[in-house]
Amino acid sequence: MDSRSPPASAQPPRPWRSSAHAQKALKHTLLVVLVMLLLSFVLAHNLLGPFSSFIKLPQGTALDQLTRTLYHFGAPARGGFPLVVLVELDQRSVERLSPQGYVFNRGQMARILTKLMEYRPRAVFLDFDLSQPTNEGGRYSAGDAQLLHTLRGISFPLLLPDPQVLGLPLAQVNPHLQPVAAQILYDSDGQARMIPRPRSGHPLPAALALYCAGAGLDETRCREIAGGSGEGKRIVFREVRRYGPTSEGAQLWPGLTVVGALELLEGTLARSPQTEGALFLVGRTFPLADDAHFTPVGPLQGIDIHTNALMTLATYRHFSEVLRLGPVLLVLAGLVFISLWLTYGLLDGVLQASRWRDLTKSLLETAVAGWFLFFAGVLVLQVYGQFLDYLFPILAFQLGMLAAKAFKGGKRNERTLKGEKP
Repeated sequence: MDSRSPPASAQPPRPWRSSAHAQKALKHTLLVVLVMLLLSFVLAHNLLGPFSSFIKLPQGTALDQLTRTLYHFGAPARGGFPLVVLVELDQRSVERLSPQGYVFNRGQMARILTKLMEYRPRAVFLDFDLSQPTNEGGRYSAGDAQLLHTLRGISFPLLLPDPQVLGLPLAQVNPHLQPVAAQILYDSDGQARMIPRPRSGHPLPAALALYCAGAGLDETRCREIAGGSGEGKRIVFREVRRYGPTSEGAQLWPGLTVVGALELLEGTLARSPQTEGALFLVGRTFPLADDAHFTPVGPLQGIDIHTNALMTLATYRHFSEVLRLGPVLLVLAGLVFISLWLTYGLLDGVLQASRWRDLTKSLLETAVAGWFLFFAGVLVLQVYGQFLDYLFPILAFQLGMLAAKAFKGGKRNERTLKGEKP
């Protein structure tokens, strides 16, 4: 053997095969978990006061980025839930059925409800203000009278956003008419992001009421599954695709069908085992500016937000915003460990012979680990519908390493002052 060759023990470890990367990743994963627990406790008890926003604001930005990433991708298929049909009052429907005025013609609304009766729906949500007659409290128009007559004959749960219809209490018109809360929870920046948790003594949120109707849950059980801590459930937004009256295409939410109100009245939606017993949402999408709301993916119509909220619950089968603490720690710890292990293996292999190794690693380490965690967060959101903040472990890692360096520096200075070798 050449005497100038370094011994085998001095050879650099092969990337991906050395246990040194795994040991380093495991040590730093434990540090990340400890710092995350400490930060979570501090934020939960508002110990940082107004400075908490410096941590919470980037968290919200990260979760919105996950939402935008999945917006144009299809959701996983989930069986066992009824078909969801969105009946929209699009431009063609409005111009043909109710060309005069902003208030949609009540007689045409009665026609739509009568048509829906043919499908024996599990439940129907009307996203319209029908609380007063057309002329706001005066005599009924012919359309108002026709709608009232139709409402008295409803035999399925009809969800309305107000406690009265045409000036009358819902129960007085028909016991099948039920009030729901049509509002979506807005954050401080004015964007609609969450289905609110039901409050005691208040109606159920519209999406939750529809979900429970489709799942066959009574109101008591419905409130139980939506209970717990937190403000609400974050909505997984996906594009609701529109097609012409004769074209066909797949929706990004499996189990969702979109049809215009005019096409519905013309019989475009065939009666079948899937459409009979379906859940129906009816809302106006034209003009676009009349019911637009800001969301992480841009302005959306109110009925599209309700549709995404319902499909989020129907697809992922849970209301809880986060998992229990134990599973969360296991999932995050596993994702952080894998991300750090891949990062150390990749950078040590690529930069092993570089004279700028230490500097380059310090610049790239956080970025590469962040990308691995981002894709892990996308995967978890796609499959399980859970929003895991991929920036929180990176923040915890940076704070933990900073604290460790400060501690070591303090110890070194203390030994120097005592005359000991550092």
